[in-house]
Amino acid sequence: VLIFQGTLPIFNVGSLSKLFLKQCHQLHDILPGLFEADSDYMELLFGISYTNKDDVIYMLVNPDTGISENDFNVSAVDEEGNPTGQVEIIGWLYQYYNTELKDDTFAKLKKNIKITKERIPAATQLFTPDWIVRYMVENSVGRIWIEHLRAVDLTIDEKKTAERFGWKYYLPEAEQEESVNVKLAEIRSTYKDLKPTDITCIDPCMGSGHILIAMFDVLMDIYESAGYDKREAAFEIVEHNIHGLDIDKRAYQLAYFAVMMKGRGYNRRFLRGRDGKPEPKVYAIVESNEINKEHLRFFGNSLAINERMQAVEQMKILLDTFVDAREYGSIINVDEYNWGVLNKFVDDLDNNGQISFESVGSEETQEQLRKLVRVANNLGQKYNAVVTNPPYMGASGMGTKLSKYAKDNYPKSKSDLFAVFIETCKGIVEPNGLVSMITQQAFLFLSGLDNLRVDLINNGYFLSVVHMGLGAFGNDFGTVAFLFRLKIIDEYKCPFIYLGEKKKCEEKEEFYLSKDSPIFIHSLFEFRKLPNCTFSYTITDKTLLQFNNDPLSISFLSGGRNKTHNDAQFLRFHWEVNAKSEKWIPYGKGGEFRKWFGNDLYSVDWSRSARKFYASHGGLCNSKFWNKSGITWSFVTSYKPSFRFKEERMIYSSVSPTIFRRDFKDDYYILGLLNSTVGLHYLKIISSTIGTNVGEVLNFPVVRLRESEIISIVQSNIQLSKDDWNSFEISRNLKSTLLYNVIQNYVLHGMIGE
Repeated sequence: VLIFQGTLPIFNVGSLSKLFLKQCHQLHDILPGLFEADSDYMELLFGISYTNKDDVIYMLVNPDTGISENDFNVSAVDEEGNPTGQVEIIGWLYQYYNTELKDDTFAKLKKNIKITKERIPAATQLFTPDWIVRYMVENSVGRIWIEHLRAVDLTIDEKKTAERFGWKYYLPEAEQEESVNVKLAEIRSTYKDLKPTDITCIDPCMGSGHILIAMFDVLMDIYESAGYDKREAAFEIVEHNIHGLDIDKRAYQLAYFAVMMKGRGYNRRFLRGRDGKPEPKVYAIVESNEINKEHLRFFGNSLAINERMQAVEQMKILLDTFVDAREYGSIINVDEYNWGVLNKFVDDLDNNGQISFESVGSEETQEQLRKLVRVANNLGQKYNAVVTNPPYMGASGMGTKLSKYAKDNYPKSKSDLFAVFIETCKGIVEPNGLVSMITQQAFLFLSGLDNLRVDLINNGYFLSVVHMGLGAFGNDFGTVAFLFRLKIIDEYKCPFIYLGEKKKCEEKEEFYLSKDSPIFIHSLFEFRKLPNCTFSYTITDKTLLQFNNDPLSISFLSGGRNKTHNDAQFLRFHWEVNAKSEKWIPYGKGGEFRKWFGNDLYSVDWSRSARKFYASHGGLCNSKFWNKSGITWSFVTSYKPSFRFKEERMIYSSVSPTIFRRDFKDDYYILGLLNSTVGLHYLKIISSTIGTNVGEVLNFPVVRLRESEIISIVQSNIQLSKDDWNSFEISRNLKSTLLYNVIQNYVLHGMIGE
């Protein structure tokens, strides 16, 4: 494009197209992973214009369009001198390239249309802020080298060494017990003979290559410190250290380009190669669907019989493994294979030099098999460091194949793709290796991921956790970055750093670097005592001890829920029906914050025919809980949970969870405990999401103190609240809501005009 910067020469469109195609053909020789060798018929379809104001070429060559040449300055640096230009350009271009498709995909999700494999990249791609990438890479790839240096020289100061490298996001180990220090020294000893070329690292969800570029910079620091020349180190890094995978071919091309340009930045002769052109080990996931298995008989015929038999057997397994691979991406499980034999098998194509009906297309099959083996080899290795920002996709958005694959292969994390990738990364890191990720914060607390948390604690330890809270990616659901090692050290003290007080990403970065952010130190095995093993890191030792007491589930049980499957037909406001009618009874539907009593605005059709309809759709609650009093609350609240007494005649829905004492007696003490500030404190530990479910409440630890006094207070509060509700002496907001609903009801029935 820069050929046309400045004064635009006069070309006709045909000449301009030919110049572009000629340049692309030349670039194919230099960057084959980015510029493909287009066939003639594709070139005929290529059309560009430098006069059409909507054409990209016009925008690039005319300064009045607002696109400056400085926007393409790959030498751009931030205030501290860190290179940002290339990464920022490629990353943001890729994200905005997908914007339209992403918006359309989420619109379809609202209509319950699942995300197809073609839409997964657009739906899940996020550009990771540079400082978060630096935190992840410096504390994983960088840490491995510092541990090597500390193993060689016991006097090395970890913090000062990181500062000397310029790794300002590096977080030194927290102070540990002596028994832990002994184990850490054992881990470091495994890196004593480490060479820069030995460090293997991968981003299995590389996107446009942001993390790979940060790896390149940190590795270059390592190589330089080991005495390498930058120009030579650029080749070594690409050949030995960096690996990457992505489900999207376009992302692969950009990541490939980013790595190649990074090498070119350190060595002007990089693109010309050294003993051949550099080939970054970054790939797009490929599928085996179109590979002709019948062509396998033309491969490996010059190998030894046992080698060929092994190669054919393993190749068939690989072909089965990678069917519909772009549905699953890097979560595909690849077994150990003899990669050397497989490569020899693929290279050994013998069709007798003749084209026959059976051998037509065998050369194409050979190229497909080469790509497949390269991708599978990347997935089948173990790495020193695995660093990534995985895709975020809940189970409800997954297509049928992806959902089934997640359930079959990742039962502990199947509820979200980001959680599945936590398991995946743990599976491809070597013993003592490091996994660094940024994921949704639900990972810390969500009850559905309890088995995943337990699995991680039982198989390793966290070196640091940075809880970003909301805003690291703009409008997000809250994120957390962490560093995990595949080595069991139960007593390791992990720092949890909370940045949620700051709303913007730049503010979070400043807060992190200031060292003023709240830090909580915990050994993860402590969290095993907590319900669902939640990583409730703000908990104190005294509070933690209370979870040794019996949970509420010892004396209480869940009452299920009722679901009408047609609220418009079966629900009415209580003032719309005869209060003395046996057909209509009170119905709990949640509501706003309100303690003790209230929010019973609705009545439900409880006739025999209505109950039969609910039951036929799986919505009728268990009859043993009918006509029983209990404790109920609103499942979702934007404020805080509030618990209310449920009268005997009321039926409850899924948005109004209810629990009952096992002997079906009223328990005002528990109602008071749940509604107290103490209760709120413990509920925040048990449930950190906006929804409070039955299982979380039943995990509440119970200590009965001053029971008679509390029961008296609670009974008085219930009566006052009940009188308050019945007399309509309630909040102005609720009065307005009720009045609006009454008016709407009259409008709908044509009793008054709009």
